[in-house]
Amino acid sequence: MAMLQILPTRGNQCNKFPLLFLIALLLYTCQAATEQVELQPGAVTSKYTTSCNQYKYFKIKVSNPCVNVRILVYALGGEPNLYVSKDPDQYPTVQSLAWSSYNWGTENITILASDPNFSTGMLYIGVHAYCGQDVATLFTPATYQVSVQFNTPSTSEYLPLNQLYSSILQANKYMYYKFCIPDDCTNVNVKLQNCINATTCPNTYAWPEMLISNLVRTPTLQDRTWKLAEVSRRNIALNHQQPNVRAGHYYVGIYGWCTPNKFCSDKSTCGPCDNYNNGIQFNLQVLTTKIPQNQCKPNNIPSCTNHASTLTLPLLLGLFLASCVVSLLV
Repeated sequence: MAMLQILPTRGNQCNKFPLLFLIALLLYTCQAATEQVELQPGAVTSKYTTSCNQYKYFKIKVSNPCVNVRILVYALGGEPNLYVSKDPDQYPTVQSLAWSSYNWGTENITILASDPNFSTGMLYIGVHAYCGQDVATLFTPATYQVSVQFNTPSTSEYLPLNQLYSSILQANKYMYYKFCIPDDCTNVNVKLQNCINATTCPNTYAWPEMLISNLVRTPTLQDRTWKLAEVSRRNIALNHQQPNVRAGHYYVGIYGWCTPNKFCSDKSTCGPCDNYNNGIQFNLQVLTTKIPQNQCKPNNIPSCTNHASTLTLPLLLGLFLASCVVSLLV
């Protein structure tokens, strides 16, 4: 028996597109529901109320890599919890987070500028309304305000820029320091000063090595870093046009290189470890030169940022109509 096969007409082909449109509209509605409120540093938001076990999202742009970021959620009712992330995770939750705070009441997170996970760009903030029998507020929606503050780290944690820092070398040991450059339009010259002349100071001369890295926090001689690499050169210049020079944190290692006494027959030429017992002082300077904006040509590799496309309702309508037209022409 022959079977009757009904072939769809061109008009029937378009009938399936309302379903696709409804799906797209649902996606748009979900996107609108998770829209992020952009915050301004230092300002306190108006009151927000979030239903139980739901999230409200915020974001703030961080341009200076040398500041600590403090995020506060002032609890006015219910139990708000705080979750923070960066690209590509634009909607942090309890399952996917970089930083979090879920104390009872007001939440407080300080992201240190020296945190290895911290970088410039957008920070994304999720406030979750926690509800349950295990919390005093039970099933009360969370009411709260949000504030973000940028604070300068303590100067004791960093080498001072354009000032002289002094200390005492240690034989065959590393001493570590750090400094931070706030933008890409700055040249840096790091100088290490101590007596390196055996004639001038026979009992206190030394040839320490200096290492600088913006990746390794405790650089050693074995790491790939900027190095002096010779006795006569006592500075390392970081030009803003060099590929690996960029705004952010730099870590300085001073290594007290010396020759063990048993291998040092001529103390005027071998850099003996004995000299370190006499207290060898060194000076360290981080000198910065700001480059005018019209002359600034950084050559660093830009970070990859996740630019999520945002579908708007007019765009979805246009896509729907275009799909129908194409199907009618096929």
